[in-house]
Amino acid sequence: MSSPTILLAIALARGDDCNFGPTHHSHLTLPRAASRDACKKQHATFFLSHGATFFCPHTYDVKLLATIVEDGARATLCDSHFDAVATGASTKHVLRPTLPAGGLPALAHGEMTEWTSPVMYHVHSFGTDNDAGPDAGWNVTTIRNATTTIRVTRVLYGRKLDIQPAPRWLTFLAHSFGTDDVILSHYISTSGESGFDAIVTGKVVGSAVTLREDWPLVAQFPGLADNLTVAESALAPGATVSATVLTYDERGLPASVTVDVTVASFYYGGASDGFAGFGTMCWAKPPAPQSPSTCVA
Repeated sequence: MSSPTILLAIALARGDDCNFGPTHHSHLTLPRAASRDACKKQHATFFLSHGATFFCPHTYDVKLLATIVEDGARATLCDSHFDAVATGASTKHVLRPTLPAGGLPALAHGEMTEWTSPVMYHVHSFGTDNDAGPDAGWNVTTIRNATTTIRVTRVLYGRKLDIQPAPRWLTFLAHSFGTDDVILSHYISTSGESGFDAIVTGKVVGSAVTLREDWPLVAQFPGLADNLTVAESALAPGATVSATVLTYDERGLPASVTVDVTVASFYYGGASDGFAGFGTMCWAKPPAPQSPSTCVA
């Protein structure tokens, strides 16, 4: 066997070690519809965010646009979501599919278009550390104990997490859906202060930039440090915040455009709560499988 072939075999083996299975892969599931009735319609879409971490096998940040096949599953999720909106309770809901080995990379690359979850949770709060998972720290109500089938409409974002410098300013990805509505998901870059996950809903006001539906543009908030405490404070519901969107001009050259983002909700934020796990570079010590892109011995 030649040297390049040996190196390739080693690389593939390490990748397989990290993406073992079958494994639970929790997904936050946020309705995109503005009303309960619209949410329950057959073709209603949902924004899904995988609970990524800096340790195997969850080392991919994946954002999906999807539909829910079962009428009963949609109705259960929509009723629970809009009841929570009306009462000011937590609106976080989680599906927890079991994916095969390599399933998460396949999902991130658009190679898996359907999966099922045997359970649906209304999450009142997540845990306090990386070990506090669904059965050991989450405060949840199980609202469905039957199959929920997800059909992926579009992969909004999929990236293998790696070691990168922290952004200078608070940095999000701007997911557009053909209207002024936007979902912002935090750009996860390091295990330091920038190592956190966050999802914000809102509108882009007075925008001179066309946001993309197929892949997000980067939105930075100049003057705001890239950490969770700042994000939760600056992007509180009702706030209007100036942002710089990194885009391209009519010649295809890099450009930046200033926009205003009006925040509707700070849907989720977490660094090490049993859903997102970015507190250390990695909490599990060898011989546990280590992420080849993020774990530091």
